[in-house]
Amino acid sequence: MKERVIRWASEKPKFIIIVESVVLFLLATIFCLYEFGIEKTYKLAGILTPIAVMCVTVYFARSQLELGREQKALAQRQATTAHTKLKLDLFDKRYEAYQNIMEHFIYCYDLPMGINAYLCLTPQESIKYHHLKGMASNDVEKRNFIEPIRERAYEKITEIGEYNDESKKKRELDLERVRFLYSDEVYQVLFDFTKKSHELLGEQHRTLDLLLQKTVDEFISKNEWNMPSLEQIDRRKKGLARECKLNIVEALRPFLHVPDQ
Repeated sequence: MKERVIRWASEKPKFIIIVESVVLFLLATIFCLYEFGIEKTYKLAGILTPIAVMCVTVYFARSQLELGREQKALAQRQATTAHTKLKLDLFDKRYEAYQNIMEHFIYCYDLPMGINAYLCLTPQESIKYHHLKGMASNDVEKRNFIEPIRERAYEKITEIGEYNDESKKKRELDLERVRFLYSDEVYQVLFDFTKKSHELLGEQHRTLDLLLQKTVDEFISKNEWNMPSLEQIDRRKKGLARECKLNIVEALRPFLHVPDQ
């Protein structure tokens, strides 16, 4: 019963409780006047009035205390939420800088080094390509056929060099952010890795350019070229992959973890 009364009182607005209390007080006063007369009612009122005032005061004091506790709890939740948001924002900025650097290396690692990936011969072009390549003469027809294919491949290979140049400028900005978002040790590790990654892509670009020249020249005149070494590029790619796994991941591990909610 007591719990129901407390729940009923807490669910009602304060002004309704005040009105109901005043009405009950008036009804009690009228009842006392009718039963005991004015003199006894006056004495009884002198005794009950301070008690009623004390009860009302206690009620409002208790309400203010509960309100203060709720406001304190709300402030603590808001502070915790704001702190978590700051940690998440910092995590996002750190991960973005790390991801940008890794995207360049992934581009290098997945870059195809076979010239056919850039010639992009259609089935009809492939048939004619092998037919003309087997012919001993007719250089004019060979040049007319291979020139648009060479230009198409050259554009694709040129895009690799342009991407490397543009990416180098962006990575410089990312590395400056790394200096503030991580630590000097992480900055140095990522700086060395990024430098090697750009040097690798530069070598890949130059090698593909040589492969294109070799393919075109051998198609037209059948001159034998020394094959550019792809094994060295493959070793460098695997070496950077190991460095990424052993050095970078370990250096960044304390910084790249999702904050507790």
